[in-house]
Amino acid sequence: MMDDSYLDVTADYVDDCKITQMQYHSFTPYSNTSFSYNDEIRINIQNMDSYTLPCESFLYIEGNVQKPSDAVGDVRFSNNGLAFLFSEIRYEINGIEIQKLKSPGVSSCLKAYCSYTPNDLNTLGNCAWDSEMDGEDNKNFMTDNVFAGCIPLKHLFGFCEDYKKILLNCNQQLILNRSSTDLDAIRVVGAGATEHVEKNKKITIELTKVAWKMPIIKVTDKEKLKLLKVLDSRKTLSCAFRTWDLCEYPVLPRNTSHSWTIKSSSLLEKPRFILFGLQTDRKKNIEFDAGRFDHCQLKNLKVHLNSEVFPYEDFRADIKKNTTSLLYKAYTDFQKSYYERDYCEPLLSKNVFQTYVPIVVVDLSHQNDNVKSSTIDLRIEFETDTVIPEKTAAYCLILHDQIITYNPFSGDVRKL
Repeated sequence: MMDDSYLDVTADYVDDCKITQMQYHSFTPYSNTSFSYNDEIRINIQNMDSYTLPCESFLYIEGNVQKPSDAVGDVRFSNNGLAFLFSEIRYEINGIEIQKLKSPGVSSCLKAYCSYTPNDLNTLGNCAWDSEMDGEDNKNFMTDNVFAGCIPLKHLFGFCEDYKKILLNCNQQLILNRSSTDLDAIRVVGAGATEHVEKNKKITIELTKVAWKMPIIKVTDKEKLKLLKVLDSRKTLSCAFRTWDLCEYPVLPRNTSHSWTIKSSSLLEKPRFILFGLQTDRKKNIEFDAGRFDHCQLKNLKVHLNSEVFPYEDFRADIKKNTTSLLYKAYTDFQKSYYERDYCEPLLSKNVFQTYVPIVVVDLSHQNDNVKSSTIDLRIEFETDTVIPEKTAAYCLILHDQIITYNPFSGDVRKL
């Protein structure tokens, strides 16, 4: 009762300041010169005596755009452009791979469009994210072709988004594979850009600094004693999270109906969500933003999970007639289901969603767990009103359950 709280003048206060210090420490690669195309950038954290908080860690990147004298137009980062600088990112604990993200740019775009809210936009600007979808996108991210930005690791890894606890007595490693080209990370706009595409393809990005900034936690003596007891107990700790797995169909056949067998996986890796998007001639094309998607007159999509079909009813989309209500409803409901909220705050308005980011969200979280099966077969069938254009790729981001265990005493890490 509120009255009791007003009248209880003898109530003690609670001192809950258990963390006495939280400071970001920078960890850099073995070599600060190996940032060229296709290079592997390895960053180690070997502070096993420290308490680290990977869910709040981030990548700090500095660099500049090398623009030849004959290039024409203004260089802008694509939406989520910093993530497109890498072809693959892996996160390891004690030498065991916890999560691998293929095509981080496309993967994190699909996830972020669904996860973030308008309140996140200013924060996202720090990683070259600008979803206003106008001619000013990322105009102010660079000054004199020099840039600096931060990518939160929870923007890239489900482990960092879902597991919000410190790690005890662990070595950690981040492996970044540099992309083979920068054409997905940037685009050229302005007068003359269309006529000088070949010259503009010579524009490159030089990375001058890559650092992994990790919060190092210090706690009170009372909490330190509790954590030491966990260590001495030799207890194995469990970490549950949702991992992200991107599947790509590089060039779709020119038909109006398609069947795509995605993958087979073990029963423990149950798919919970499918995020599906199409891109026409955006890959390695400096004229177009690689962080957007195309509708390709998509009409309907079904996900076949063994013998079950999702969703039960058709989407019945008609892009020409602006009939995308069911697609947009599925998109907005993602936040309620994935984050267990009572509300949703979609990042994109219906018009922006339909025009620039018409992705399909399919909720697979309600499944019959009693059905015994050794593997999970996943297949997508979709239809379009017109023939799929040339150079169209399909992307499917699978969000599925993952559990790992680690023993702070022995260092043993296992993926279940």
